[in-house]
Parts: sequence; structure tokens; C-alpha cells
Amino acid sequence: MACSVGAGAARKPPRNGIGIGICSSRAARLQARAASPLPAEFGFVALTAASSAVLTQWQAVQVGIQRRKVGLKYPQMYEDAEKSVFNCYQRAHQNTLESYPAFLALLLVSGLGYPITASVFGMVWVIGRVVYSLGYYTGDPDNRFRGIWNAFGLLGLLVTSIVFGSSQVAAIFFPRVS
Repeated sequence: MACSVGAGAARKPPRNGIGIGICSSRAARLQARAASPLPAEFGFVALTAASSAVLTQWQAVQVGIQRRKVGLKYPQMYEDAEKSVFNCYQRAHQNTLESYPAFLALLLVSGLGYPITASVFGMVWVIGRVVYSLGYYTGDPDNRFRGIWNAFGLLGLLVTSIVFGSSQVAAIFFPRVS
């Protein structure tokens, strides 16, 4: 999206080679923002998605630290010990990754219609996954249930996505007459 050049809106040369410049005046930035098809609050959704990426990377680092601590070599996924703390770290990370594609899809879809609500549900999931992981990291798998409430975040995103999708489909079949 390019800034319009007009009174008080100077355009700097593009930095990315595709003709998109940087808006140098507040008015031009606001005008460019108003032309966006995304809700104004969608930035919260983007930040929530970024926080979830930080979560998965934090978990990956924790698994790497534990792998080094127990001397487990790649490609072995799990330690053979019966009471393995490493296996708890590995499972916490894998379990998060198992639901991560659904989380991101539901976050982005519901964020199109209800960005603040989607961000709140998304952060419930992210914080819940941290608590879940910390519980699992104790070495007692039952402690993971301390963060099981993360499921409410995913469920909220599912419901919000269904409501948003239904409203979009309903608009096709039952258009509002002005």
C-alpha cells in the first residue's frame, strides 16, 4: 500500500523494490491505514501470533538444553529411561506443535471479524501453554494439567471463527437492504 503524495505527505523512495514507500506524515499514514481491508485492531492479532512463535521457540530451546543435559543424540526422539524428564520436555513441545496449525488458522480467521476477542482467546492459549509446559517440565506428567485451561483459548477461537464464518455466509444469502 503506497502513501499518496499531497499536501504535507512526502514520499520517500521505496526500500523494498516493489514500489511501496514509507509514509512520512501522520495524515498520510492514517489515510494508508484506512485503505486496509483488515480491521484496525488486527495488529493485536499479529502480536498474538508473534507471541505464539516465541512460545514454540522457547519450548524448542528447552528441549535442546535437556537433550544436551542427558546426552541424547539425534535422531533419537525420546530417552529410553522409564522416568525421563527429557521425555516430558519433548512431549510438551510436540503437543504444542500438534495443535499449532489449528491455533494459527483459527486465530487469523476469527481475528478478521473479532480481532480483540481473538487476541484475548489467543493469549489464553499461549499463557496456558506456558503453564502446561512448566508443569510438564517438573518430570511428573500429571502436573501438565495445571495449564490444561489453554484449551479454553482454542475453543474460544473455534467458536469465534464459526460465528465469523457463519456471518459471512449469511451475508451472501441474506443481504441487508438499505
